[in-house]
Amino acid sequence: MDFNRTNSIPLIFKLTASISLLVICAISLISLTTMNKQRTLQTQQIKDFGDAMALQLAASATEAFFIDDNLSLELQLNNFLNLPRVEGVAIIGTEQNVLISKGDIGLESILHELTEQSSADHFPASHNNANNMLIVVAPVIFRDVIGGYVTIKIKAETITSAYTDTLSLLLIVGVALAIIAAIAAYYISRHISLPITKLLAVTDQLESGKHKIDKKDRRYDEIGRLTEAINSMSHGLYRKNQVEALLDQFLAKDIAHEVLHQLDTVKVGGERVNATVLFADIVCFTSMSEKMSPEEVAEFLNEWFNYFTICASSYFGTVDKFIGDCVMVMFGAPKKKAHHPFYAIACATLMQRLTRSVNAKRKENGKAAVELRIGINTGPMLAGVLGTEQRKEYTVVGDSVNLASRLCAEATAGQTIISDGCYQGLTEKEKVIVDPYKKIRVRGKEIPIETYLVDTARKEHHLAMDSLIEDILNKNY
Repeated sequence: MDFNRTNSIPLIFKLTASISLLVICAISLISLTTMNKQRTLQTQQIKDFGDAMALQLAASATEAFFIDDNLSLELQLNNFLNLPRVEGVAIIGTEQNVLISKGDIGLESILHELTEQSSADHFPASHNNANNMLIVVAPVIFRDVIGGYVTIKIKAETITSAYTDTLSLLLIVGVALAIIAAIAAYYISRHISLPITKLLAVTDQLESGKHKIDKKDRRYDEIGRLTEAINSMSHGLYRKNQVEALLDQFLAKDIAHEVLHQLDTVKVGGERVNATVLFADIVCFTSMSEKMSPEEVAEFLNEWFNYFTICASSYFGTVDKFIGDCVMVMFGAPKKKAHHPFYAIACATLMQRLTRSVNAKRKENGKAAVELRIGINTGPMLAGVLGTEQRKEYTVVGDSVNLASRLCAEATAGQTIISDGCYQGLTEKEKVIVDPYKKIRVRGKEIPIETYLVDTARKEHHLAMDSLIEDILNKNY
């Protein structure tokens, strides 16, 4: 899965936005509910206030109204008109005619509507216009008889200003809470995302190949368990790399990778391939080892096995095994290469040239010269895992392999013998210089095998070989 990290939004921002949005929505919902409740309560308070004022005026005017004491009524109206928030008062007769009026009492149509409603309910009726003016009409009742009506016009904006102040305060508090919630959400998100970010950095290290990681984070939650799991995985990957590195030391890298990639399906068997096999043997090693201690023998073999391995890997060869003082190298298996006969001959040429250079140094140190004999054959063979369920190895077997071993045995010191199959397998024969050698009779074959003696590779390859030999002798390889 290809994950575009450059376009991804960090988790801390996602969490901050989510928590902030949730808190802001909650604050908004609470604020709207509170404002709606406050608005309803304020409307009821204004109505109750107006009803109380109208009832009080009606009660105080009852006696004067029924005895037609207009002077007393005017005095009472003047007293009410001087009260705060009162814009106008009036006495209305049963015929809805205005008897006495003080101040502005509003539209006549509204007064008629409120008078009829008050008459029907025997209770104050009110109307709140767009200018925040409350008009209330209350009946003047004596012994359940309506003698007339009083009307009072009250300025409600002084009452609604409290609602406006409350609304402003609520808005300020809501914005402040939203800001505080966003800040708190950021730090909460940071607390949650920071360990995840650290774990992500650890996984990046694992992905880059750094497997020896021990992240210490004393937590007892899911993050802590995840940290422990990553530490365990890191340790497992580190151990796996160690095993792979160790396996590369016991097996050729190509073979080790082939085996590791088939861990679940590896089984005894193989496939027929057309490949080239090289055998290289140290001449007279037995007589040489008789003059050396076991430690010196081991050191000597390790040195030359290292030379053989470098030469093989330089030309895409895979060291199959070391047999005493002999090395067996495969070309074209397990990795298929189109020009494997040439690579085998070039590897043999490099081995012989390297041996001559090493002998020059051995001579300076008073040591005996070392000589190689090499046999190479190309042909069909079986490549794969052979052995038993308890002990397996990757190798190549077949008559073509046996012939390569026989050619090595036929060669003398410093010689490289190749079969006719190897020579015919060369796609560009002009790259090497070979001479017809002799026909060899092999046990089990009626027709003798035609062989060739390798002189050298063409000069254009010598420069690369000499450079490699110089690096090997200077311990730079």
